[in-house]
Amino acid sequence: MKPRHSDDWYVPVHPAGGVGCTLQTGHLPTGQRVGIAFTTLTHLQTACGPHQEYLRTTEPALREALHQLNVTRIQLNPLQVVAEATAVAS
Repeated sequence: MKPRHSDDWYVPVHPAGGVGCTLQTGHLPTGQRVGIAFTTLTHLQTACGPHQEYLRTTEPALREALHQLNVTRIQLNPLQVVAEATAVAS
């Protein structure tokens, strides 16, 4: 699948004991699980707070990581994030 965006994305994460990180995922009102990403650091900090840790990655790399978790949808630039941490090996 060709990426729709060529720029890096900012993805909220939590540190995982210095060995990697956990991606934040969320759920839509329908219950569907989604990945979360932002096109700018400002968007991420507005939605998640100024101290939110993040990783910078590409759309294809994020889709690959989420695929391992059976997550097929990415919510881009949500206005507010109330998310759960999801372990991803790095």
